[in-house]
Amino acid sequence: MPSSADPVQTRTIGLLGGIGWASSAEYYRIINELVVQREGDAHSARIVLHSMDQYDFTSRAADPPAIVPFLAAQVARLQAGGADFFLFCANGAHRFVPALLPLVDLPFVSIVDATAARVHASGLRKVALLGVKQTMAGSFYHERLAAHGIETITPSPAEQDEVHDIIYRELVHNRITDASRGRFVDIIGRLALEGAQGCILGCTEIPLLVGQADVAIPVFDTTRIHCEAAVALALGGNPMPAA
Repeated sequence: MPSSADPVQTRTIGLLGGIGWASSAEYYRIINELVVQREGDAHSARIVLHSMDQYDFTSRAADPPAIVPFLAAQVARLQAGGADFFLFCANGAHRFVPALLPLVDLPFVSIVDATAARVHASGLRKVALLGVKQTMAGSFYHERLAAHGIETITPSPAEQDEVHDIIYRELVHNRITDASRGRFVDIIGRLALEGAQGCILGCTEIPLLVGQADVAIPVFDTTRIHCEAAVALALGGNPMPAA
C-alpha cells in the first residue's frame, strides 16, 4: 500500500455523462478502482459528474448549431463544480469536439486519442471498429488511426444497423442478453476473417456486453482506456501513452 508520502490526486476529474447512464456508472466505478490501486484503500477519486438527460443530447445531435452550444454549457457546469479537465463518457459525442473546444476553457482528454495511442503501442496495423453508426461511418476514429499508420475496417451496412440498434435499444439501458452478445461475437469474428488484427469497442456501453474472453483477437476497451488516461492525468502524469 502506498505511504502517506506518495502523491495523491492533484486534479479533479470532470465526467460529462448520461449518454448513456450505464457506461457513465462504469466510468465512476473504474476510475475509483484505479485510484485505489494507485493510492491505496484510504483513497477514492475526486470526480465531478454531470449526467445529462440522454434525450437532451439526442434531440439536438442532428443540429450542430444547437448541440455545440448545449455541450459547451454542460462543460461550464463541470468547470463551475471544480473539474480541472473533462471527458465525455461516450465515443460518438467526439464528432462534435472540433467545434466544441474553442468554446470552452477546460482541458479535454480524448477517448479517440487515448485509444489510438494504445492501438499504436500494440503494434497492430489493421483493426475493426464497432460503435454507433456515427462512430463507424464517421471519420474521427479513422483519421486518428490513419495518422498512426493503422487501417480501420467496419461491419457491413446491415451489421452496422444491427450494432447501432443493440446499443440504443439495450446497452444504454443496461439490458444485457446472450443473443446480442452472440451477434457481436459473430460480427467481430467475421471482421477478423477480413484481416482485422484487433477490435476497438468504440462505444462505452459495448464492454458491458463483450470482453476479451469472448473473442479470439485483441479488443480495445475504450471505456477502460479512457479511465486510465483520466487517472494518469489526475495523479499528475501524462494522460496517455506516448504515440
